[in-house]
Amino acid sequence: MTPYLITSFEEATLAALIHEPFGYDHADIFEKRQIKYIYGYLKSFMPALIEGKKTVGSILLEHEYIDRDFLEDYSRFYVGRFGNDGSRCARLHFFDCDLTHKQMDALLAGDSDEVFASQPHLKLTLESLQEHYLGFMVIKPLTRTFVGKTCLRVSGDTGLGKKKIAKRYDVNLFGLKLTIDSIAFQEQDKVVAACATTAIWTALHGFPGRGVKEIKSCSEITTAALNFVDGSSNGFPNKELSNKQIQRTLDVEGLRYHNSDFERTDTKPEFFQEYLAAHIDSDLPVILTGTVYGLQPDDSEDKVKAGHAITAVGYDFRDGKKWVYVHDDRLGPYARAEMVMLRDYLKGETPEGQEDRWGLAMSLVEPDATNPHEIIVPDMAIVPADKKTRLPFKYAYGTAVRIVEQIEALMPLDLCPLIDIPMPKVSFKIKLVSIAQARDEVRVHKTHRKAGDTLGKWSLDESLLVRWREEKLGFLTGHLARLQWQMDFFWENELAFKVFLDATDIPSGNAISGVYMHDPIYADAMLGAFKGQESKVGGLNDQHFFPAFTRALKRRRDDYENHLNDKYGTLRAPNHIKENEVSRDGKGTNKSLNRFWDPQQVSLVEIDKAYKEVAEDPTLTRKLIWAIGKDGVLFIAEDVPPPEELGHPSMTGMQAARIAGEIRNKGDFWQVNHFSGRYSSDYSPAERVKYLKNALLKIRSLFPLDTFEVFDA
Repeated sequence: MTPYLITSFEEATLAALIHEPFGYDHADIFEKRQIKYIYGYLKSFMPALIEGKKTVGSILLEHEYIDRDFLEDYSRFYVGRFGNDGSRCARLHFFDCDLTHKQMDALLAGDSDEVFASQPHLKLTLESLQEHYLGFMVIKPLTRTFVGKTCLRVSGDTGLGKKKIAKRYDVNLFGLKLTIDSIAFQEQDKVVAACATTAIWTALHGFPGRGVKEIKSCSEITTAALNFVDGSSNGFPNKELSNKQIQRTLDVEGLRYHNSDFERTDTKPEFFQEYLAAHIDSDLPVILTGTVYGLQPDDSEDKVKAGHAITAVGYDFRDGKKWVYVHDDRLGPYARAEMVMLRDYLKGETPEGQEDRWGLAMSLVEPDATNPHEIIVPDMAIVPADKKTRLPFKYAYGTAVRIVEQIEALMPLDLCPLIDIPMPKVSFKIKLVSIAQARDEVRVHKTHRKAGDTLGKWSLDESLLVRWREEKLGFLTGHLARLQWQMDFFWENELAFKVFLDATDIPSGNAISGVYMHDPIYADAMLGAFKGQESKVGGLNDQHFFPAFTRALKRRRDDYENHLNDKYGTLRAPNHIKENEVSRDGKGTNKSLNRFWDPQQVSLVEIDKAYKEVAEDPTLTRKLIWAIGKDGVLFIAEDVPPPEELGHPSMTGMQAARIAGEIRNKGDFWQVNHFSGRYSSDYSPAERVKYLKNALLKIRSLFPLDTFEVFDA
């Protein structure tokens, strides 16, 4: 027998090569949905026809191929069938270029240089074969359900808002080592495997970290699901598996499963989009079980067909799209389904109680397939996960929703008017990651922010960047659980901060592992909305860790406050506030007030007209006043003499502050002291000296063009 055949890529040749190995009568082969779909799917990869050519692309038939999955199924059931055709399969390989037997023979023999010496452009190399390789399809020795393990190249682009799960499969073609990035597909044979079995099989292939050879065959999966003893005669043929049996199989596989009951909870389409994207972004396929509704009535005039199970392996939610990519054993791999409302298609024939249900509208991949042929309404989602993943998605989602609600409620009232910015659009994305993945992302991240960058009237302080670096190192070196729900929060389209939820914790635990400031400016602005809100739980149910999140922020803030307390003293309220020093809204009335977070590129006298007048005072009696604010900011203003007489509270308003004092012009330098009866008098003499020296270092760093010396009493 010829070990392989090569033909052009056409409908007729595809049908002929499927017939070839076993000689079955497949007269209606292109009436088979899977073949029709796979042909259309592969055709989308083919380049445009060159003028004068009738075809493009090639199919190679590998006559004899031992498929491990079918071999196991054969040994468990088909070997006892009187008319079985043996355990050997065939395999089709697809290429988006033209191939000939002469080219393949020369490549296999290793004499392409000699064979094509006069036609070097026809020489075939392993690299070019790999470049044009579209994948393979196993043909099982069965008359009807012959589509075996199929791995085809993933189509389309990817990016923010779109992803398809894929893993690398090694392919050995007569000793030629090829690879294909895909997730394996096969149709149910309705004997050892029902739709749920193939959905589980696909999900196991998509599960991260699991080798292809570790994945059980469909017959083994069915046996585990039915809980029959090995060798039992009562497990096959198998028609379907229940949700409980699907869960039992995952349990046998040593995996944890997370269920979401869409029928009971009346799940909204928006939640499902977040739910699906989170798991697909985590490289976790989602098994969906539900009811199939045909858009044309069957012989009994009923549009409800049957229960069905599929595996979601991708999504595209960009620009308002609602596309879900599934492996549907009755259709094909990466079949695109659109999320639709059931009532929009069934109209007045929508079953009672199903008016608000959404479903996945399935369509064949071909130019004229614009209308779906059926709608699958999911009742339950089952996600296989690492056995250590105790917390399901809903806890991360509930926490993220409440964080966004808090930001959206408080930022417009406080921060936005304070620094004069519009309210940004706030959103989030969730995925399950290993701590190694999370640390890799954090480690390679370098902030583009620098001291002096502004957000409205607020500018980035050098100390905040120092703190960002310290927190980054703390996250990279800290002791954290292996699996984390990572919640990314966005300011418009810019990632602002990440929150990590320990996925190995329990619902009653304190699962917040940490917060990472991806963008120091946006993160500080957004998280400022939580200051003083630690007692609010954001909803009275147990499906979130919002209180734990606010406590984590408070601990983080307390750590920074402890640093400020040690450097510049604990907060002190002003001993006395004069009526003219504070406005009705509690703000200071000193018009020469300026706040400084970051180093200045100009000297102090260039900041404000009043500062220049102080410096040019020939009597040297005029002076400036300063204070370190509760968040580490430096206040500076003119000390306005009587009769107006505006002192330190005219800068800080009604706020508490830390060490404070005066800045006096000494001709060649500025002298800094701690003379403030309103703020500094309550510290001990030793504390005043310590805090003043630290404040002097801060003032020098903020005004590198000026000279400052400490007052030595």
